[in-house]
Amino acid sequence: FAVRSEHETMAAPTQLVNPSAEVVAKAQSLLVNAGAARGLQAVLKSNLGPRGTLKMLVGGAGQLKLTKDGAVLLKEMQIQHPTAMLIARTATAQDEMTGDGTTSVVLLVGELLKAAERYVSEGLHPRVIADGYDAARDHALQVLDASAIKLGWTTTEETASAGESSKSVVRRDILEAVARTTLRTKLQAKIADVMTESVVDAVLTVRRDDDASDLQHVIDLHMVEIMTMEHKLAADSHFVRGLVLDHASRHPDMPKRLTKCHILTCNVSLEYEKAEVAAGFYYSSADQREKLIDSERKFTDDKVRQIIEFKRRVCKDDESFVVINQKGIDPLSLDMLAKEGIFAARRAKRRNMERIALACGGSAVNCFDDLDASQLGYAGLVYEVNLGEENYTFIDEVRHPRSCTILIKGPNKHTIEQIKDATRDGLRAVAAVLEDDCVIPGAGAFEIAAATALDRDLKHNASGKKKFGIQAFADALLIIPKVLAENSGFDVQETIVKLQDAHARSKTLVGLDLQTGDATDPAALGVYDGYRTKKQYLHLATVLATQLLLVDEVIKAGKKMGQGPGPGGPAEFDGDD
Repeated sequence: FAVRSEHETMAAPTQLVNPSAEVVAKAQSLLVNAGAARGLQAVLKSNLGPRGTLKMLVGGAGQLKLTKDGAVLLKEMQIQHPTAMLIARTATAQDEMTGDGTTSVVLLVGELLKAAERYVSEGLHPRVIADGYDAARDHALQVLDASAIKLGWTTTEETASAGESSKSVVRRDILEAVARTTLRTKLQAKIADVMTESVVDAVLTVRRDDDASDLQHVIDLHMVEIMTMEHKLAADSHFVRGLVLDHASRHPDMPKRLTKCHILTCNVSLEYEKAEVAAGFYYSSADQREKLIDSERKFTDDKVRQIIEFKRRVCKDDESFVVINQKGIDPLSLDMLAKEGIFAARRAKRRNMERIALACGGSAVNCFDDLDASQLGYAGLVYEVNLGEENYTFIDEVRHPRSCTILIKGPNKHTIEQIKDATRDGLRAVAAVLEDDCVIPGAGAFEIAAATALDRDLKHNASGKKKFGIQAFADALLIIPKVLAENSGFDVQETIVKLQDAHARSKTLVGLDLQTGDATDPAALGVYDGYRTKKQYLHLATVLATQLLLVDEVIKAGKKMGQGPGPGGPAEFDGDD
């Protein structure tokens, strides 16, 4: 009789279902998943923190991208391993929700699987470790809530009693500290400090105070336009309390700089348009043809004259008039408007039309028959900038903006892209702090406190083998301060012991000073992380690590695209099978 090996016996059920299936079974599957997690961890490890290094991504056509943002790396890299792809998708979900913490998720998942791998090799069941991870995660979230610094800026009683307007009081220094902490992990310190002011200004501009007690529904980051100009240096990037349009006037005699501007946004064609249906006009003499042309011209000129008469009616001597049209304006109409000193831009993008109304006030009009001054927006300054073949119109000094622009400048495309990606993350991080109303001290302070609390409180109170999972989770949390110390050039073990001793003596949150390697108070250095960032990274990393830990078979037996049998139908095999 033929004797089957143990591996053949274990793989028999799947092989019976599909003889061509490839199976990685039992402990080997954990090794495969843990190996993928460690590999991804090794790639992103050196990028963590403000002292992290950069990665250079090179495309097939020679495109360059310099970045240390974990989310950008995971999106741009071609990842083929299925487990690594799963971790990358989870980490990018963290970035979309909170704007930060992508690299931390990858590091924590890799460390949790690495710790579990050791216990499983000693005979501990993965389910026991998973239960320990879940219990440790819940306790770590309690430590997170206890460590949170409540800001309390959503109350308006104090300002109202002091006679001020009933708007929520915002501690701008905290918002700037959060933005600076986020941006310095992705940009050079000098550029990050420049962009910090712009990011905070942008979020506070689009934050509506209509209902200060319900801020999460009134911060719309889509109202922040990020405009790029390949011009000057990155340090010249700045915040515009208004809009920057990527088109300008199309007549040489129109004014290039205007003050005290009334702005009319419209969606009216000021040029001859062909009929939408097949139509023809017949004439029997040259006079009839001339009359037809004159009537077509008169139809357009009448609409232009309505604009000119409206401008004379609403503008005083020192005021200007601006027309921004979503449709076209023909040369003759532009000439009539230029003679009247009116600045006119044609074929504006729809998103710009919506933002102009939010930034400047007023409303877009679809006809010129009943024009009223209430339909006009206002801007203190409108001017045009020409850079080679690119034209830009700046609408600045608006009164009550609900939309704004961050103008990013740089000498080349990869610098601009790097700043643009970081700015988006900074906007989300600051908005999250406004919505959560609290922050967490950074520099690895929370991880040190949570690991100590797990080892001191939960581990001694837990019973059974669950303790091993709790100990593994506590050890895994220390990966964040360890990598911060390593990337800053300090001895890892000495730094961790120094932080743990300082935390035990002071009973307060203690972080790592990346300049000196000593224990310090993160709040004194202005290093804060978002509450949502820490909460989400604990949730996502633990759930994903637990799911990968409980995988006992990796089966490559999927149907071929478009060739698989239908439900209940017979299987079709290739000739080689």
